[in-house]
Amino acid sequence: MIRKETNSADLKDFKWPVTFKKVATAVAFSPTALAVMHEAIRIARKFGSHVYFIHAGKKTVENEKKLTELLTRLKCNKEYYDVIWRDEAPTTAILNACEEFEIDLLIAGALQRENFLQLYKGSVARKLCRKANCSLLLLTHPSVESKPCKKIIVNGLNHPKTNDTIRTAFYVANALSAEQLLVAEEIDPDKVGIKCDDDLSLAKANRKKANIARDEHHRFEQILNEIPLNEGLKVKEQCIFGKAGYSIGHYTRKNNADLLVMNSPDTKLGFFDRVFTHDLEFILSDLPTDLLLVHSTRKKK
Repeated sequence: MIRKETNSADLKDFKWPVTFKKVATAVAFSPTALAVMHEAIRIARKFGSHVYFIHAGKKTVENEKKLTELLTRLKCNKEYYDVIWRDEAPTTAILNACEEFEIDLLIAGALQRENFLQLYKGSVARKLCRKANCSLLLLTHPSVESKPCKKIIVNGLNHPKTNDTIRTAFYVANALSAEQLLVAEEIDPDKVGIKCDDDLSLAKANRKKANIARDEHHRFEQILNEIPLNEGLKVKEQCIFGKAGYSIGHYTRKNNADLLVMNSPDTKLGFFDRVFTHDLEFILSDLPTDLLLVHSTRKKK
């Protein structure tokens, strides 16, 4: 991987395609509420962001008391956050608040594996993935205590959104002081187009894979040469031949990554998209780690 010299000024002055100046999370008085709030505050500090805590429900004396107790335990200066009250259904409340306050990054807790009933109904996290007009960070194990984010994997899928997604992965890696960033592209085995039934055809298939990997290497280099790289960040690229969604999930779990970065969905996915699992739905049905979906086409008011 070709890397160029950089310094803190390069990183500061570089125009990132996506930035997280406004961070939000929902507060639902669940067992993980305090942990998610701690995560939101820590992440916001890394990016120099302001935090919005969204509560879906009536602003009653009892609810205000509960939220005040959580904020007191959070031990955060009031100038760093705002509280938004929405007397609406959870998904509607969160989406409307994000739109009104032009949130850049929404943080939510998520189950690593959903059962069929949850899959059928569609969890709040899934609905947010399909409808959020901002980037979304799903946390599988939110924690009150700080945990380092050492290894990040970003999907290098050949797609119009991917350039911004890869750049955003570097933006995140720099802010979180990650040690390694892996750019992985899933490639459909059918692209090789050779049936392996003897040694000769196997050799041809391997040569075709090597040619595809070489072409992808040149594509990645063009993207990376435009990004200032932190000296402490190791960068690696990898082509993965396998089914989209499933392959990168397996690769992420195998490499013990702390964060997986992917493009946001192109379209709103419905029930049949969840039953006939593909791409992002493979990841959502069995999250291998924390997941960041980069929304690079967000419209400002």
